[in-house]
Amino acid sequence: MPKKRVTITVEVDLLNHAQSAVQSGVCRSVSEWIGNAMREQLTQDDRLAALDEILAEYEAKYGPFTEEELAEQKKRDLQASAILKAEGERLLAEWQQLQARQAS
Repeated sequence: MPKKRVTITVEVDLLNHAQSAVQSGVCRSVSEWIGNAMREQLTQDDRLAALDEILAEYEAKYGPFTEEELAEQKKRDLQASAILKAEGERLLAEWQQLQARQAS
């Protein structure tokens, strides 16, 4: 795919993170890191647009979601989020322990 050079302004913390990713070998350049982030954003935007379309079709067929349905879904989302957070924390702790063992 063709590329085009651009000039951007970013927060220093983001630039430092991108440069660290390059130094650690995660990507070859800051440009690649930014391009990857832009691709991820495009994918997310496409998914959200598809979800909007699905929700619009559902509401056209069955009517708008009720406040009760929205409240129940919010409750389920919060429960799922708590489970995912706990799992992420567990995996992070395991990884940190592994790193500590490898360092010693």
